Amino acid sequence: MKTNLAPKHVRNINDTFLLWFKASNRYVIVSSSVWTLIGIYIKEDTQNSFVDELKTSLQIEDSKCQDLFDDISSFLIDSNTHTHTKTEPLNRIIIPKVNCVTFYKFKTTVIKVNFETPLIQSIIHPQIAHHQTAVTPNTFKEFHIFKNKDYLYLFRNNTYLNHYKTKDLHLLQGRFALELTNAIHKTIIDNWVATFHASTIANSKESIMIIGDSGNGKSTLSALLMADGFDLLADDFTPMYEDMNLYRYPSAISIKTGAFSLLESKIPGFHSLRTHTNGPKKVNLKYVPQNQRLDHKTSNFDCKTIVYVKFDENKRSELNPISVENILQTLIPDSWISPNEKHALKFMNWLSDITCYELSYSNNNFAIRKFKELFDH
Repeated sequence: MKTNLAPKHVRNINDTFLLWFKASNRYVIVSSSVWTLIGIYIKEDTQNSFVDELKTSLQIEDSKCQDLFDDISSFLIDSNTHTHTKTEPLNRIIIPKVNCVTFYKFKTTVIKVNFETPLIQSIIHPQIAHHQTAVTPNTFKEFHIFKNKDYLYLFRNNTYLNHYKTKDLHLLQGRFALELTNAIHKTIIDNWVATFHASTIANSKESIMIIGDSGNGKSTLSALLMADGFDLLADDFTPMYEDMNLYRYPSAISIKTGAFSLLESKIPGFHSLRTHTNGPKKVNLKYVPQNQRLDHKTSNFDCKTIVYVKFDENKRSELNPISVENILQTLIPDSWISPNEKHALKFMNWLSDITCYELSYSNNNFAIRKFKELFDH
């Protein structure tokens, strides 16, 4: 038996199987027929016994059995291989003098961020600028963000956290967001199950997670739903705690130029928001603050629904159920998921219970109406 290659946990979800490999913290969905073949591979001790079992029980021809053995071997080895982000070894790093010191207030928590330069400040500040405070407090949590050679460094209270290649600045943004989430909700990283590259809206009882590929209208739709009265719990960064609720994160919604004219008539004061230029392609963005204050009485909600959204002005608007498998293709690659086995089990159980939809839309009113129906369902 090849138990060393077997997934640590398996869940049957609507005739497919979700596998979790502990060594790599990787989630894979396979069909029931593929899982049957994997089960035989794990059970049999040798290649010959695997081939004999396939020929006998499944009537598969000999040459095909050999190919299946090789394919499953490669799949299981790859699934158990942990992929590390390669960085240079950390030598002794001295925190440099900074040019931009900014304070932010989140409920009763004050954060001081020391940005080495205005350019580095532009990586973080626009999303949380609406929380900036001019008051200099006596007590605060302090961060340093600076560049050394081709790496961006993150320190908390003068303690090194991590460093990232400048081309991977989204990893720095994600880690800072998680550290900020810890400070706001007064907890530690070990208590989070996951952080998703997703937006989340809520009513007074529950939340719906919105995912989609870049440029598919996820943020614009979130802003429209917020303007229509829904509570925007989080945009682009949605944290899930070990109680399996989704928690509030105070980042503003990033809106690209193409949606400016649409939102000017929907969101008061949109025209007066500052326009930022972002990235090597010089994309113009505005950042729309959330409609609920961070100290809103409800800081977290249960979530049983995920919607994959895709705006296409040339297609008919429709909302259809889809499989969890389709959702995971977008949800997993851009998310951080805790490697803790207890959290993996909770995450798999949650995936077994959620309902998934695909919203293709060209009409914004249609999209808003469908979200109202999902909440009322």
